[in-house]
Amino acid sequence: MNIRRLILISVIAVISISALAQIKVPIGTQSEINTFYNTTTYVVMKNEFMSDYNIAIKQAVEKHWTITPYKFIKASEFEKLRHDDDKSFLVVNIAYFDGDDTKFEFMILSLGGSKYKTVDDMPTLCAVPLCYYGDEDEEKYTYKIGAMVKHCQTHVDICHKHPELKKETILDYYLNNSSNPAEKKLYLLKDEISEDLRSNSALKDAYPYDAEFVTAERIEELINGNDDKALIALIINPFEGSGHQYCFKLIIDAKEGMIYYYDFQKLKKNTTGYITSDDLKKLSKQ
Repeated sequence: MNIRRLILISVIAVISISALAQIKVPIGTQSEINTFYNTTTYVVMKNEFMSDYNIAIKQAVEKHWTITPYKFIKASEFEKLRHDDDKSFLVVNIAYFDGDDTKFEFMILSLGGSKYKTVDDMPTLCAVPLCYYGDEDEEKYTYKIGAMVKHCQTHVDICHKHPELKKETILDYYLNNSSNPAEKKLYLLKDEISEDLRSNSALKDAYPYDAEFVTAERIEELINGNDDKALIALIINPFEGSGHQYCFKLIIDAKEGMIYYYDFQKLKKNTTGYITSDDLKKLSKQ
């Protein structure tokens, strides 16, 4: 199954998912990454006049983006600027499965240049799932945008330092090289975890290391404070009435956006995905 993306109506291949389990994460070539380090990154704002994402991405980039110089642009400026060799782009795109009308919004880091005749040709250096396309509740993820911005930079840095990595193997690299979760504390929203674990005692029984239920505001504080002991969850679920059936689950650290755990699953119709005891068991064994 291939995921393809739409940037301002154009279509591009982004990520492949096989058997709903093996995720192939996009990475740039060494030449593309070297070029990226010499670009200015243009952060493309959404077209919506009132957008929580626009506020969150501006604050996150201003606070956390250090890998390249950056500027903010309107979506209407993208098509003209994307042909410039000295530009890269951080932009929200629509992703979908071939043969499936399910669509997601991804944060994409891509490379511009005169040799990329169409948007399809532009290299994808990093892709982070945000939400289902059509889910208007941006508050579900905007407080975590800072961690996603950090992940984009960490991802490019890892690819730069380890040219041997492939899109089929980089997730294994993350899981094998993330530090011991026993040295971290896992922070969760109660509505992100399965109902049988929504008490302190049940959570403690399911997860052998330090964990705590907190608010979205607290998670944002941990991200902005670059807490090197904090783990947080990124979960993309179907929104009410959508009829969608896929769920992304990632657990990353708040300081660098390093991936500690991932899962992609197909849900029963009209159900929601959660962090489960099985997820916590797998995380604790990393």
